[in-house]
Amino acid sequence: IKAALTDFFQQHASGRNLSLTFLAAVCVFSVFGVVLVPAFQVASDGLYPIDMSFPTTPEVIYTQLAHYSEESRRIYRWFFVVDLLWPPLLASLFSLLWCWLAARTSHPLPARLIAAGILLLPWTEALLDWTENIGFITLIELYPTVLTTPAWITGTVKHIKLLLYALCWLLTLLFVGLKGAGFIFRPR
Repeated sequence: IKAALTDFFQQHASGRNLSLTFLAAVCVFSVFGVVLVPAFQVASDGLYPIDMSFPTTPEVIYTQLAHYSEESRRIYRWFFVVDLLWPPLLASLFSLLWCWLAARTSHPLPARLIAAGILLLPWTEALLDWTENIGFITLIELYPTVLTTPAWITGTVKHIKLLLYALCWLLTLLFVGLKGAGFIFRPR
């Protein structure tokens, strides 16, 4: 999997593909921010979708679910559908960007990290995001039944996903920094 993933993204890491993926990510993110989240807040007395709460414990989940109306559940179902697109889109964006930057910097670290399988990081984050999404939609659909263990698992998966997401951004900053440093300190 590591080699196939790396080969695929290295072959497709063009400015055009990166730009198209970025544009798609902006569009999907805009659907969340401009349409779904505001509509959800109106339907649930100002609450954000449970995915956006922190910390995400069973107590927090079930306190919030008590305020979900049928309309907020309907909107959340659309949120869930759109959120199935987001994880692979974001993982693709990170993967393309890292490969694109690695091909354009003289520093060997990005290429070494990519060869070592660092592209598995955003894809692991994407799998955890899907797992979290399935957990939340299950808890919402089965409410008022209280499923404490699945709620704990879903919350834990979410927190691990956020840690991996932060690592993806840190690596992005590292790659951009190395590219910038190479540009600034190149011999004249």
